[in-house]
Parts: sequence; C-alpha cells; structure tokens
Amino acid sequence: MASGSYSEDLTCPACHTFFTDPVNLPCGHAFCRGCIPDGVSSPLYCPQCGEAGPEGGCLPTSLILKSLSEKAKAEAAEMCPEHEEKLKLFCVTDQQLACIICRDGEKHEGHKFKPIKEAVASLRQELEKGMETFSGDILATESLAKSQREELTKTKAKSQQLTTQIQREFKEMHDFLRKREKEIKKELKYKEEDAVEKMSKNLNAIEKALSDSRELEQKLKSVLKTGDAGSLLKSWSEGNSKMTPEDALRPRAKDLQVVNDSLCFDPYESHLQFFMWKEMLQVIKPREELLSLQSNSSDITLSDGGQSLFPKSKQAAVYCSSCNVTYDRPHDCQSGADVQESLPVD
Repeated sequence: MASGSYSEDLTCPACHTFFTDPVNLPCGHAFCRGCIPDGVSSPLYCPQCGEAGPEGGCLPTSLILKSLSEKAKAEAAEMCPEHEEKLKLFCVTDQQLACIICRDGEKHEGHKFKPIKEAVASLRQELEKGMETFSGDILATESLAKSQREELTKTKAKSQQLTTQIQREFKEMHDFLRKREKEIKKELKYKEEDAVEKMSKNLNAIEKALSDSRELEQKLKSVLKTGDAGSLLKSWSEGNSKMTPEDALRPRAKDLQVVNDSLCFDPYESHLQFFMWKEMLQVIKPREELLSLQSNSSDITLSDGGQSLFPKSKQAAVYCSSCNVTYDRPHDCQSGADVQESLPVD
C-alpha cells in the first residue's frame, strides 16, 4: 500500500491528482503537461515558485514519474477511498467492493459479503451461463430483424405492385372516359348541325315571305296613288299577273312558324355521370381472388382453382357385428370379419 507522503509526491500541485504526462521544470518542480503554459503562446513560468522555464516550452516527459504515477493509480484503485484499507470483499447486497472496516460499519449492516476471488468466480460463472441465453437471444433477435427486413421488402414490393396496378386501372378508366367524351361530343355536334340546318332553312323561308310581303306592300301603295279608275285597274293587272286582291292580300304569317328544336340530349343532359358510371361497370374487370385455406376443419375442401369452398362428402361408417363396434373405414377393423355399411357419419 502506498503511504500518504508517497502518494503526495506523485500528485500534481496544480490539479491535485496523480500525474498525467508529468514534466520536470528546471527549478525542480514537476507538473502535468496540461497544467502549465505551453511556452509558445505564452511564457513558461513555474506555477509554484515562479521561476522561468525554457524558451519554446520544450519539456520531455518524466518517464520515472509517469511509471510511479501509474503504479500508484493502480494501487489506489484497490484501496478503499473512505478508510484507506485494501478492498478485499465484495458486498453482494450493494454490488460494490468493500474493505473490512466497511463490512463492520453501519452502512453495510446485515449485508451479505463474499471474498473478491469468490465473487469474481461467481460473477464469471453467472455471466458465462447468461451468455448462453444471451447468445440465443441474439440469434432470435437476428431472426426477427431478418423477418422484419423481409416484410419491409415485401411491403415495398407490394406498394410498387399496387402503384402500377392503380396507374394501369386508372389509365383504362381515363381512356374509356376520353373515348366516350369524344363520341358524345361528336353526337352532340351532329344533333347541333341537324337542328341548325332545319332552323336555317325555316329562317330563309320566313325572310323570303317577309321580303315578298314588303315588295307587295310597296306595289299596293303605288297602285293606290293612281288617280283615275282606268289607270288603277291597268296598274293592278300589270303588277299582279291575274292575282285577285283577295289572293294578294292573304296573310302569310299564319302559314309560317318558328322551328323550336330544344336540342334534347337525354339521357346525358341530366344524368351524364350516372350513365357513364353504368357504362364503366361493363368494362371494369374485377380481379379474381384466390382463396387460401388455413383451417383445422376436416369438413371443407378447396377447389382446384382456389376460388371456391365445398363441404367434403360424408363417408359412410361401417359396423362390425363380430366386434360390436362402428368404424370410420372398413380396413380399421382387424378382426377379419365382414363389416356392413351403416348411415353416413354426421
């Protein structure tokens, strides 16, 4: 055990701990290298006596002090910091090293102690035993990690698959809707052209009738301005080609009418979205789902295509009069006697 003065000789006066990378100054005092100026950025002076150090701060490590300090640290680690006695016991209750004085003190009263060697052996045995379980746990955890990575990969692949499927199916719907939009617009354009043609012809007829009426009106005004009777009759007969006044003045508006084509576009005009939805139902192709059977039941079976479930056919039981026992299958009877088929098993 290092004495108190011995420990003090190996303690840095600046940081009051065992030397770390100790250096000796020309004045004879020793310090940790990190506890004194480097002599480059600032002048080097001894923190204890103030004597100037070498220029440039070039100080070699004191190998003797370093070796002694490391030994002192090792010895100090084995000493009780409270009682300065060697740590020879291990307190099982507090799970810490203790000295003999610690064992007898009030702080550890009633605690269980073991010699250090025995405690080390027990700890080693316990850790080695635990390592077996721990190694198994690591393998189990690795297996979980592997499974999780596989599930992660599956999820990403499934997401990509669904993304492609969604894009494809929406493209089908978009293509269908664009095609139907083009067809319906074309149909509407045809109806518009047909209606416009009819109304244009009717408008031409109305305008011609109006033009004829106005022309006749001007002639009538001209005839009526004629003074004598002979001139009036002559003017009328020359301008109207044997037409009687009754025929010439017959109203024309009553023979005409406005063609009112409201451009009826049912059913698309009022329920376009509904009818498009119904048409889309005819082109949508539902994806067939395959069934997977995970059941302990023996009463159902899966079709070869994997799309239907069927009840298994009930097998008739057999009765052996020699054994007086009902068997599920004829070969279950070992007596060799004839067996008779009974009612199907429920």
